[in-house]
This record gives sequence, structure tokens and C-alpha cells, in this order.
Amino acid sequence: MKIILIGPMPPYRGGIARFSASLAEHLLDMGHDVKVVSFRKQYPKLLYPGKSEKDHSQSTSRVPTVFLFSPLNVMDWSKTYRQIQDYQPDLVIYQWWTTFWAPATSWLIHKITKAGINTKILIHNAFPHESTWIDKKLTAWALREAVSFVTMTDAEAKRLRTVVNPRAEIITAPHPVYRQFPSSDLSKVEVRKKLGLPLEAQIALFFGFVRPYKGLNILLEAMGKLKAQGSCVHLVIAGEFWQDQAIYEKQIAELGIHDMVTVRADYIPDSEAGLYFEAADIFVAPYLDGTQSGSVKLAMGYGLPLVLTDVVTDNIILNYQNGLSVVKSGDIDELTEAIKKSCQGIFDTNPTSWATHDNSWKSLLDTLLIHRPKVDCQLQ
Repeated sequence: MKIILIGPMPPYRGGIARFSASLAEHLLDMGHDVKVVSFRKQYPKLLYPGKSEKDHSQSTSRVPTVFLFSPLNVMDWSKTYRQIQDYQPDLVIYQWWTTFWAPATSWLIHKITKAGINTKILIHNAFPHESTWIDKKLTAWALREAVSFVTMTDAEAKRLRTVVNPRAEIITAPHPVYRQFPSSDLSKVEVRKKLGLPLEAQIALFFGFVRPYKGLNILLEAMGKLKAQGSCVHLVIAGEFWQDQAIYEKQIAELGIHDMVTVRADYIPDSEAGLYFEAADIFVAPYLDGTQSGSVKLAMGYGLPLVLTDVVTDNIILNYQNGLSVVKSGDIDELTEAIKKSCQGIFDTNPTSWATHDNSWKSLLDTLLIHRPKVDCQLQ
């Protein structure tokens, strides 16, 4: 097939850009002709809380990519549509995760639907994290003409169903496992020395952009309880803060856990990110909201035992064999106990099988490539 994938690609930062690169390369490896239409511009600086949108240390994708689309420039929308027309694809895969792109999305979906081009909308988030009522309205407007969707959790499918056409097809396939960072080929001790981390302690890793819904405040409270119990667990927070870092620094000081926490409050480039996973003993995702996590799937790619909340589980995670504890979102006591037990090699689940890095993509790829919207789903 000839396939166009629309979404962010390296050097844009973040999990969705990494995901796009992995998806494009898997499609290419299957023998398809793939072209990516990425972004000339993603967000205005005023709306982007990070220091920079791009990380030029990331490796370049093997897939032909044009950086053309943008959220607010109508000329770029027209250029993107012409790019699609000229390529004459059998399938367009359009990725959706934020309502800031609603005007551009609405315009482009209208054009490619009217042209009769087979299109799948791949949903990362039906609504943005920390969304408001207006986000639901914008999502409904932007996706009103789409007839075929792929979500990566059942919870996201339910959220999406509340705003899209009731006749639209929604298929769910779990978010795949992927390991995209280069290996250091160093021992765990050598990696820890390189990062300046404790050599003997059990290290729990919190990785990614720090945002309120990810529950870092709950994790720090759990670390305070672990200290009171005499635990030697050491928490590494590796990621750029998208809210006031001082709030967390104050919490660390009040809990008296400076000696148990290492904060690397910067975006971790791909050239270094893998080191943090190699140095860790467990991965912790104390999310208060959200339905999926790319960071969790990265941790699975490194074989790390997981401690996470019930808001970010799916079938692949629940069948993970390398150690899993799932706790109630926001429950500090449960999180504390799960971290302590996980560091002792005690887990809550006894799964029988799980999708490995190589085959966890199969379900998503099959769903994107095989399922087609039914004739009676078409909008009039």
C-alpha cells in the first residue's frame, strides 16, 4: 500500500514524535510505501511550556518525511492537501491528541473525505490532559466528518464515542511496546556512575514531562512514607517540568527526602534517555488521569518492573511478565506498599503471557491496515 502518516516526527520532542517514527518504520519494514507529512510548526511559543519543541540529537527517520503542516497557516493546509493528492495514497493515517489542531484538522479531514481518500484517525488522546468543556466541543467539530477511528485503550474509545458521529467505526488496539533509545552497552553500575546516581540503592524511575495529571506529588508523599519505614529506595525524576518546579522542591523539603530523590529537571535527549532506564530497578507511573502512557511502554521495552495506577492499564500491560503492581489512582498508602514490595521482587499479578517488543505492534498495524469503515458509516 501507499500510506501517508500525518503527525510530529523527530527532531520534534516527546512521546508522540517517537511513536510516529516507530510506526512509520514498522510500516516501511512491512513493505509498504510510506511518506510522513510532519509539522513545519507545532505550537506558538506562548502556548508551549517547554524550553524547546525540538531535540536535534535525535536520529533521523528512515522514512521520507516532509515538514509542511502547521496549525494556523491556511497556506500550509493547502500545501499538505496537495502533497496528499500528488502521492495518491491508499491510506492516510492522521494522528489526533490536542484540540489546538482543531481548525487545521477539520479543514484537512473535510478535503480528504470529500476526495474519497481512505483515512484512519489514530487517537492518542480524545481530549487533551487537563481538558475543559470547550475541548469536547472542539474535538466534536474537528472530527465530525471522520468515519474510522483507532484508539489505544477502551477508556479512550468510550471518551471518543461521546463526541463523534454515532455511526463511526471505533476499533481499539493497545499502545505497542517500543525501545527507541540507543543502548549504552554499560553495566548498571557503570551507568549509575555516569549519571551520578547511588550505586547500591533500589532506584525507582519517574520519566517524562512533569504535568499535574501524572501524580508526582502523590509519588513524593509515598517516598516520605518509605523514608519513615527505613526504606533505601531512591527516586529519580527525569524530565522537563511543565509547571512550577518550586512546588515539588518545597514538597521534597517539607517531607525531608532530599537524600532519597534525584531531580534532573530538563528534557532528556534521546542520546541520554536510555541510560535512565538502564540505571533503574523499577518504573513508577502514579498517574491521576489519562488512559495510556508511552513512558510505560518504553519501560516495558527495557524489561523494567512496573508500579502504576489503574488509569493507565491495558491488556498488554496487565499480561506483562517482568513484574507489575497496579494501585488505585491517588492512593498514597497503596503506592507506598507497591513500591516497597516491587523493590523486593514481590508483585501483585501473575500473568501468563505478554506481547513482546517485536509482536506488540501487530495488533495496531493490523487494525490500521485491515479494518475499513462500513458503507453505512459514511456521513451524508
